[in-house]
Amino acid sequence: MKKVLLAVFLLILPIAFISAQNKKAEKEAEGIAKFEKAKAAIEAKEFVVVPDTYEKSDGSPENNTDEANFLSFEDGSIFLQGMIICGNSFTNKTAVNSFDQKLDKKGNLSITMQVSGSAITARIEIQMRKGGNYADIIVTPTKGAARKFSGEIVPKSEAKYYKRPNVV
Repeated sequence: MKKVLLAVFLLILPIAFISAQNKKAEKEAEGIAKFEKAKAAIEAKEFVVVPDTYEKSDGSPENNTDEANFLSFEDGSIFLQGMIICGNSFTNKTAVNSFDQKLDKKGNLSITMQVSGSAITARIEIQMRKGGNYADIIVTPTKGAARKFSGEIVPKSEAKYYKRPNVV
């Protein structure tokens, strides 16, 4: 009886191990697919980031549930909307003065942009790690404090966000 139980246990253990490996491989493949999709959206300059977390003025993290806070690149312009993104309540349409995209040795993507508009002029830094579409973003305006937030980079066609009509 003990031998039978031991044999069954020895047969089940490798099956469980193989199943765990398959789940890990599936998760990695899904992350790489998300990364490539986000990278393609960035290269097409048609993407949106709705932050899920942001850094408050005292440095503590806070969750965002408002789809009216976003950063988007569409039709050749960067749109910044919401207090947590740009420090005002307008939909700020900005021109992109410079756009630099780099892929490091590990495959992480870094983007640096200089943008200017009627209400804000800023430097935008986006860091996206290989293996997913989640990015850390810093918006550093020429006037005021830097804004830090994180969220998923998604193609504009798939994004859920609310753009107010008061574009400046």
